[in-house]
Amino acid sequence: MLTHKIFLASALIGACLGGVATGAEPVATEPTDRTTLELTVYNQDLALIREVRAVQLPGGEFDLEFRGVPSRIRPASLLVEAGGNTGLVVLEQNFEFDLMSRDKILEKYVGEEISWIQEDGERVTGRLLGMAAGPVYEVDGEVVFEVPGRISLPQLPENLRARPTLVWRAETDRSGDADLDVSYLSGGLSWNADYVLQLAPDNRQADLKGWVTVENRSGSGFTDATLQLVAGDINQVAPGQPRPEIMYAAADAMKSRERYTVQEETLYDYHLYTVPWSTNLPDNSSKQVSLLDAAEIAVQRHYTVRGGSHYFRGGAAEDKQDVWIRYTFDNRQAGGLGMPLPAGIVRVYGQSQAGKRQLLGEDRIGHTPKDEEVDLTVGKAFDIVAERLRTDYQRVSDRVHRTSWQVTLRNHKDEDVTVEVIEQVGGDWEIIQSSLKHEKLSAQAIRFEVPVPKNGETVLSYDVQVTY
Repeated sequence: MLTHKIFLASALIGACLGGVATGAEPVATEPTDRTTLELTVYNQDLALIREVRAVQLPGGEFDLEFRGVPSRIRPASLLVEAGGNTGLVVLEQNFEFDLMSRDKILEKYVGEEISWIQEDGERVTGRLLGMAAGPVYEVDGEVVFEVPGRISLPQLPENLRARPTLVWRAETDRSGDADLDVSYLSGGLSWNADYVLQLAPDNRQADLKGWVTVENRSGSGFTDATLQLVAGDINQVAPGQPRPEIMYAAADAMKSRERYTVQEETLYDYHLYTVPWSTNLPDNSSKQVSLLDAAEIAVQRHYTVRGGSHYFRGGAAEDKQDVWIRYTFDNRQAGGLGMPLPAGIVRVYGQSQAGKRQLLGEDRIGHTPKDEEVDLTVGKAFDIVAERLRTDYQRVSDRVHRTSWQVTLRNHKDEDVTVEVIEQVGGDWEIIQSSLKHEKLSAQAIRFEVPVPKNGETVLSYDVQVTY
């Protein structure tokens, strides 16, 4: 069986870098011409990219190729300015993203004759019949799927690009050096925040570490870029995009920065985070950047049992319930924080008796302004048991229901705990009697704070009448 090698010469690949112009040879600018690169990344698979490239422009009308843009660029969002008093005007724009590959090049030769160079230098000539599910050839009157040798093509087909390219029909008043200041939106870039909350052994203090993960799947890499992140949910209109002029302010908001600390500032109704060093972000990669580091913040641990409204309409008479573990802390400067926290996942760690870190659970937070509480539900308590029993039920009328409840809490831990029992009653309710004080959380919710001694048991009993 004949072995074969089918590949395209690297010389052909390099030749494809030149664009196809109408008339005169086009002016081309590459990413290596950048003098400035700024990325402003949003939470919603969107980035504003601003780059300044140094180019030499001819006078009159010409084609200008702006090469190396992301494949997920939104061309309609483009904003172009040119320094140097050349009077540049963009008359027309094309986005060319039919990228060069072995199959793409061969597709252009369907129906044409091609040849194969054998190991001894001889050539075999045939015709490419189709490429629908791989190449099919006709050689010497026979249909074949594999031909030994190296494929040889007379020239590269037109309209193939090595990288996505914007092609502008442009005009200038005069020739000269110019700085092209170009801003555009692109999909494929996003970021999210992750946090690690390390609890102290006493469960009363914790250290909080915040990380930002930036992901690039835009189809283009970025080198030596200024990176800014916008926290907040901007409105996007499908299938159009937000106006780039509005978001341009985010990329132009640089101030004097401390060297190694991500800086936060208010950006209208959002928050802007600036990484104060230049960074590289290759395509199909992610990068982590330190966001915050707070030590010894005050935390509180809570045990919570929640009841549903169906219990009070003649629902389940007895039930074993989960006891949820929650941790809360205030996002205040006095407590060691006080900065807006972008939405993300918080992973809570504790320490074993040997001092080794162990994961206790995780929860997701939304965008949290300063001076607000962070509430994390991390798991279910193993050693605290909650059982609910309906001891009496009366349907006073079609709209009035009276029920009597016992919620038994057993604590198998070697420490006293307090369990909050939150009842989602619904309707117009009234506590007739209860063994413990209650608190009205809202029009439809009641809370009981139930102390349970170590290795002990407490029974909460109460009667409630609800009118629907």
